[in-house]
Amino acid sequence: MEQRQTHALRPRKVPAAQGWQWIRQAFFLVREQPLTWVLFAVCYLLLQTLLGNLGQFGQLLGMVTVPVFAGSFVLAAVRAARGETLRPLDVFAAFGSHARKLVGLGLAYCCLLVAAMLVVVLLLLALAGGKAGNEALTAMPLGKQIVGLVLFAAGMFIASLLYWFAPAAVVLGGCDPLAAMRRSLAGGWLNWPAVLLCGVMLAVLLFLALLPFGLGLLLWLPVMFVSVYVAWQDVFGDGLPPRG
Repeated sequence: MEQRQTHALRPRKVPAAQGWQWIRQAFFLVREQPLTWVLFAVCYLLLQTLLGNLGQFGQLLGMVTVPVFAGSFVLAAVRAARGETLRPLDVFAAFGSHARKLVGLGLAYCCLLVAAMLVVVLLLLALAGGKAGNEALTAMPLGKQIVGLVLFAAGMFIASLLYWFAPAAVVLGGCDPLAAMRRSLAGGWLNWPAVLLCGVMLAVLLFLALLPFGLGLLLWLPVMFVSVYVAWQDVFGDGLPPRG
């Protein structure tokens, strides 16, 4: 059964500190049913590993299925927030009626990343005086290298804003892929400090999760995906759930 929620047409602005609260509230949701969420992470990792071993086509297929899994985690988070017991097959919840839009989102985002990388390469070539290669880049003055690094980071961050809220916009807002990315950019641009803080903290937690033989990844993955749902609720929905 398709689950939808009513959301404001325009995103609300939240304090930058909410970026950490998104992770914190996601952890509380995952903590309530940890074994099921860990099972979700295992299924996700196994499928991505399998696809990654199928060559370039498998890797592309893995990239476009990431939003489908993200949508499934969001739908599972909706159920968990309502106090419902999650089922193992909920990890595939978005592989039904939402699959076409989410795969389209994955394809659109891959094309966006390729275009963004092309623009960055062209800008770096312009800074290097039209010369290609690592030697030309390292031979650039330090000031130009810093400018190039800033341009690269800014481009990747803007690309991430186009995707951050997009899976939730599809499964909860009923948006098409392009509309979902526009909605995500609107909410992300308005709240870029919170999104940046959330991304940095998730990166730090990922580093820590990889230390004990990578076992912490089984907890980090659900928290990361569920934080998308929490962020959507905070910016487009009814606010953070009263937890913790």
